Amino acid sequence: MQHNTQITPVGSVNPQEESADIQHMLFKILRNWYWILLSLFIMIVIAMLYNRYAEPVFKAKASIMIKDEKKGGAGLLDNPLLKELNMTGGGKLVDNEIEILKSYDLMEAVVRQQQLFVDIKSKGKLISRSIFDKEVPVILKINNPDTITLPLRWSLLREENGRWSLDYGAHERLLAITRGRWYTINGLQFQITDNPQYKINADSSNFADEYLINLSPVGLAVTGYSSSLSAMPASKTATIINLELTDNNNRRGYTALNSLVTIYNHQALEDKNKVTQNTLDFLDERLAIIERELRSVEGQVQQFKSSNRITDVSTEAQKYIEQARQVDQQKAEQQTQLSILESIENNLKANQDDPKLVPSGSGIAEPSLAEMIQTHNRLVLERERQVERLGPKNPIPVDLANQIANLRASLIANIGNLKRAYRITLDDISSKDAELNARIRNIPQIQKDLVQIQRDQSVKEQLYFLLLQKREESAITLASSTPDSRNVEQSRSIGMVSPKKPLVMVVAFLLGLILPISLIYLINLLNNKIEDKDEVDRKSNAPVLGEISYVKKNVSPIVVRRGSRSIVAEQFRVIRTSISFTKPGQSPRVILVTSHRPEEGKSFTSINLAASYALLNKKVVVLEFDLRKPRLSSTLDIHSDKGISNYLAGGISDIDTILQEIPDFEQRFWLLPAGPIPPNPAELILGDRMKLLMEELNKKFDYIIFDTPPYGLVTDSVLLGGYTDINIIVLRQGFTFKWVLSDINKRLMDNPTQPLYTVLNRVGEKSKYGSYKRYGYGYSEYFDVPDKKKKK
Repeated sequence: MQHNTQITPVGSVNPQEESADIQHMLFKILRNWYWILLSLFIMIVIAMLYNRYAEPVFKAKASIMIKDEKKGGAGLLDNPLLKELNMTGGGKLVDNEIEILKSYDLMEAVVRQQQLFVDIKSKGKLISRSIFDKEVPVILKINNPDTITLPLRWSLLREENGRWSLDYGAHERLLAITRGRWYTINGLQFQITDNPQYKINADSSNFADEYLINLSPVGLAVTGYSSSLSAMPASKTATIINLELTDNNNRRGYTALNSLVTIYNHQALEDKNKVTQNTLDFLDERLAIIERELRSVEGQVQQFKSSNRITDVSTEAQKYIEQARQVDQQKAEQQTQLSILESIENNLKANQDDPKLVPSGSGIAEPSLAEMIQTHNRLVLERERQVERLGPKNPIPVDLANQIANLRASLIANIGNLKRAYRITLDDISSKDAELNARIRNIPQIQKDLVQIQRDQSVKEQLYFLLLQKREESAITLASSTPDSRNVEQSRSIGMVSPKKPLVMVVAFLLGLILPISLIYLINLLNNKIEDKDEVDRKSNAPVLGEISYVKKNVSPIVVRRGSRSIVAEQFRVIRTSISFTKPGQSPRVILVTSHRPEEGKSFTSINLAASYALLNKKVVVLEFDLRKPRLSSTLDIHSDKGISNYLAGGISDIDTILQEIPDFEQRFWLLPAGPIPPNPAELILGDRMKLLMEELNKKFDYIIFDTPPYGLVTDSVLLGGYTDINIIVLRQGFTFKWVLSDINKRLMDNPTQPLYTVLNRVGEKSKYGSYKRYGYGYSEYFDVPDKKKKK
């Protein structure tokens, strides 16, 4: 067999080798198909169990729309005064409303209202399911949930008589719970009553003999539900907010979301009505004062007429009185405006450090001033809300406070200008009033006094009617007030979001494939030892002569004997045949056997290869050239004080005196032992006696086999290579490092004329790539028959 091997330069990448590596990896994966199948089975079973017993998670969804004024109405934004003051920031933005919807306080109100800190589960044989509202056979009311500081776990047991008993830990049990009665456990007050709306589900999952009651601190429940709440704008330009909430119970999820939207709208409406309610309180206070004054004046008129017996006045007096009434009405209006302005001004000046709401809609005649007051109140409400959420030192409340201060200064200045204008008008009215009074002086004193009293009565009546009208307007505003948001989509369940059963099965299937394949690949990646003959063929330029199966240590070192049909004996015959084809026309006579390091089986290979030649009736000699650590002689139970080292050193001239016959081979198998360990083995090999030794051996033997030390440790095998026809490097499966193959390629690169071959030793039973392993499977009985007969 002639091997024309194309040598690949060291470090180069051979595309065919890469393709072979991929194929090898695929074959290795397919070879472990049973592990992959087992992994798939396990992962699918786990997925099925997970889908069956994992606690489901449901999602509820709702949508609300923030009205346009939430983002700043056009009326306020177009105000020139506000533009001049840079106060056109608008109202609450959608982002602000999202933060409010996700705020801790709002979720706390929901948790307390729906008692979400109580989780009742129906206990089954393997799993427990959360139930809520109509699914629960009882109603559990907690009077003081703030006393729950640590999670509690109770058990509600159904007794045979239809009554309930409560196990609240430490094997303490309240038997025969009385429905409707309040109980106290460690300061926690609770009541259990029957649920009139209780209805058993179609699958009876909410009917059990035992129910688990998990009580959590309110803060812990709020944190949990806040983390499961999602609030996102529908788009960048829209004012619609999409709300989503996940929960382990479908009904509880959309109920909690409904409650969240309801409480949010209620709180927003309360904030919006604060200004109107303040205005109503101010008007009620003023009406009470004016009403008392009006009653006093009416009493004076009645008393004056009774005491002076007056029923009517003259036409002239009536004329002056009518004119005076008109003047007094104008004067009263001006004074009312001045009074309102002074009240607002005092309010603004009194609350400079802590801004308060200013009554609006209280009879202010100036629209621009009323609009500025509305803006002021809106900013005050917004600041109060942000202080509650973020604290007074946060940049957002501080910025709002600065805006309020600037607007307050503008309001005070504007009020001052209006007061001066009203005083000028009031002075003009007072002049007219003085002129009318001069004309009235000619009226009799009694009529004059009556007119004066009636004038006071008219002023009070006009002021009373004005305040009463403003109060009605404020009451109508309060009654017709609506939230700044409306529900676009009522809370509803969109189904179970976890576990997603098809996805779980797909993931399990993929993991069932990926995990074993990855493990196989990782093991292969981390394995730095030669695995099989195919790997040697792919990565080494030195042809493989054959494989040698694993042989137990207690077996004789020579396994190739006459009549032997063992697999190993047959493998050595194959190696012998392969060697004969390495050189066309002639069989190599001098064979060198070495390895990279000890324990790779070079000596075992040497003696059994020699035995296979001896069975051909050829004379064979094995030279124990491991002069530094000779062990072959002792392995064959041959004890000799002299050997190769004595001959090479000139101490012996006749090699026949040191040749040792191997028994049972009819004087065809000989060993030339190493002899004493010399101090200079390399120099002895390079000496002239080595040539003489080879001449003598060539005359006496048909085949000469060198058993040399590992070439990776010493240079002896390299020095002996000049005398050989073929060099064999023994590799051991699972022991020899893979980089040795690169070293072999380098040796071929350095000396391409040197015939270098490999043998893979100790191929294990698990190897599926050894050609003779497969051959052995087919003819196992053939190989084993002789051995069995010997055992018998």
